[in-house]
Formats: sequence, C-alpha cells, structure tokens
Amino acid sequence: MLNEYKIIRLPKQNIFLAFARLVVVAIALQLCILYIPSLVGFAKEAMNDEQEKDFRIRIIANSNTTQDQREKEQLAEDLKPYFMQVATAGFAGNEQILSLKQQIETELNKNYPQMDTQVVVGDNLFPPKRQGAVLYPQNVYHSIVVKIGDARGDNWWCSIFPSICEPEKEEVKVEESEEKEQVTFFIWEWIKGLFE
Repeated sequence: MLNEYKIIRLPKQNIFLAFARLVVVAIALQLCILYIPSLVGFAKEAMNDEQEKDFRIRIIANSNTTQDQREKEQLAEDLKPYFMQVATAGFAGNEQILSLKQQIETELNKNYPQMDTQVVVGDNLFPPKRQGAVLYPQNVYHSIVVKIGDARGDNWWCSIFPSICEPEKEEVKVEESEEKEQVTFFIWEWIKGLFE
C-alpha cells in the first residue's frame, strides 16, 4: 500500500522570487559567456606588455659536461649581485644595460681570465622556462647573454622584471619536506600487519 503524502504548495510570492532568481542567474551566465573572451584578451595584452618591459640575463655553458655546468653555475652565482643591482634600480634603460655589460666584462676579466667568454647585448632568443605555475614562453627578448666557450651547453637565465632569478624560499622548503616524507598505503600496511 502506498503512503499518501501531503502536497504542500508554495505561496505565489515565492514562485515569483524563484523566477526572478532564475532570470538573474541566466543573465549573469550570458554576460560571463560574452565577456570572458575579452577578459582573456586583456590578460594576454597585459602579459605581452610585461614581456616587452622584461629584461633578461642568460649564461650559456660551453657544453653539458659536469665541469662546464659547474663553471656556469659559479659564474651565475658571482654575477647575481650585478643583476640584483639592476633589479633594485628599476627599469633597465640602455645606459644601465651598457653599464651592466661593462661591469660583467670587468668581473669576467678579473676573476675568470682562463675562460673564453663573450658578453652580447641585444635581442636574443630565450628558451621556455617554468617557474612554479607560470610558463615563460620561448621568445626574443632584449637581454644580456654571457657565452662561455662554444656556448653549446645548458643555460641559466633569469628575468629581472619580474624577478625570477631565484626560486622562492617557500618552494624550496616544500620540495625538501616532500623528499623527507615517505608515502605509505593503508591497505598494504594493514595486510603486512596481518602476517607479522
């Protein structure tokens, strides 16, 4: 036997309120569908403007041997104070860039006379780079490139505006904690416990 349920009818005021809510939600969805493409376009334009202001520095190793990569990393570490000097000064104009080039050449001649290096200023091709969730695309950027020897090895590069020369300290701490934590599976541990 079926139970009889009491039918409850809502007052007409609530029906009109529900219909008004439906109309407002429909209009909001329609506006989102119409304006999201233009917002994406604005975001792309802003990113392109930021990339035009972007000033990059790249150090290319002689080759991919361990020794050449160590030399590249040491050189990058020694030149970072010069890069940070430009980052704190603000926009890198041509005078600042030429001054930075001279400072880098002086540093190379003083501390690395045994290395065959070349410092190039101008528009240079940069490979893509991922920093956290941001992907910096391959493109030609106004930059300083320090070439070591034949410059056929992996490279180190950073962007001064925005500054991505060093990873955030939080990211490094997260990576260290992930390495220390050992993953276990509850069911496997339970099964092992039965046979111990």
